[in-house]
Amino acid sequence: MQNISLIISDDKTISANMNTVFEFIKKDVKFANSSKAAQEELKNNKNILLSFVSLKDKQEEAEVLSLLRQKHPKISSHLIRNPEDLVTVTEIPKGITSLLHLPVDLESLMHIIKKAEISKNNLDQRKGLPISLTGDSPEIQEIEGLIRQVSQADANVLLLGESGTGKEIVARAIHQFSMRADEPFIAVNCGAIPPELLESELFGHEKGAFTGATNSRRGRFELAEGGTLFLDEIGDMPMPMQVKLLRVLQERTFERVGGMKTIPSNVRLIAATHQDLEKRIEEGEFRTDLFYRLNVFPIRLPALRQRTSDIPLLLKEFAERIRLQLGKNTAISFADCAIEALSNHPLPGNVREIENLVERLSILRPGETITAELLPPKYKSLYISPAKERHFVQRQDIEPRAPSIKFNSGTINLKQQLTTLEKNLIFQALDETDWVVSKAAKALTLRRTTLIQKIRKLGISSESRQSASVNI
Repeated sequence: MQNISLIISDDKTISANMNTVFEFIKKDVKFANSSKAAQEELKNNKNILLSFVSLKDKQEEAEVLSLLRQKHPKISSHLIRNPEDLVTVTEIPKGITSLLHLPVDLESLMHIIKKAEISKNNLDQRKGLPISLTGDSPEIQEIEGLIRQVSQADANVLLLGESGTGKEIVARAIHQFSMRADEPFIAVNCGAIPPELLESELFGHEKGAFTGATNSRRGRFELAEGGTLFLDEIGDMPMPMQVKLLRVLQERTFERVGGMKTIPSNVRLIAATHQDLEKRIEEGEFRTDLFYRLNVFPIRLPALRQRTSDIPLLLKEFAERIRLQLGKNTAISFADCAIEALSNHPLPGNVREIENLVERLSILRPGETITAELLPPKYKSLYISPAKERHFVQRQDIEPRAPSIKFNSGTINLKQQLTTLEKNLIFQALDETDWVVSKAAKALTLRRTTLIQKIRKLGISSESRQSASVNI
């Protein structure tokens, strides 16, 4: 069945204009004049590819856009405005792929439809996102929607997130779902290249430009022509190179090192960093103007500890992928206790850490079911077996309430005082809940696993002679 476009508008002029255009290009179109009507169309038509939204009631319009973004991220959404309606870039709602003004230009509309169809075909071929973005958590669903939306535009993208969260994977997905998919994807790690070589690496050089330049060489911008250039760890780029990169983004041209010829550049730029660029700006280490050039469409990737519900799916998919590499009898699986232990761990390496762990265990224990006891010590130390009905917590000689603080010497050890206060509050919560850790955690508005970690970190946990039983 042919893909359908949905026009959501209570303006008869807009509806008539769009109807005329879609009849001319012989594309299927549906109409909805309210939020309720739009929900019905979205429910009944599974082949809606694009949506064009313009409602007089801006609150209702915002509700429709929120519905499309959260429940239907695969649909490319576009905002329609009358010519007299001036809308700045900052006023365009989140999730909107483009802004159109009446009368809608036929060539622009055909370009939008073509982009959406190419993106859908690429998605159908891939059957979903890369393994590093596997999951059904709200966080991953939002990332998936943003990838689909921005892939249809040529805006610069800034990927933010900790190491190991899959920033390059997202960059590759954006490229593959875009109209540039058949052109090169070139990745450069700005932090891994010495500052004195970075300019040549990006822009190339002519023969004799410097000592050792025995031949002319194309840079990454030339190699990525027509496609996508991914600059990883952009926060590590030296200030002089930031100036030159900004010029390329503004003028879409550059020169090789030692060259005089101006080379045009048609490259889609995606940058990534684990650093706080706004903080780097305050420290004088990153240019404000470059930041705003890169930050057109920011995507923040969540740490794995923020989407622990995706861990079982990641474990399963990594295990299957490694099984295909090592052989059919090497497939491992993970018991619930192992999954719980991993979910309680901060996992600083994020998805990359999980992948390495699965590969290691597949080699050490091929074909086995991995329990918490079979995990490396740093993971299983955070797992408390349900079989242990009691956990022992040693009461140290600490006052039940925090002592008053006197500045007799003019100074205090703030860290020590805060630690003492935290210990006392934990003891008080345990006392008042009959030493039931889950209830104490609730009283302290903490997760049970977080409280257990604090008990151990503060040295409260022990199996010494003088111990009091504590319910887990």
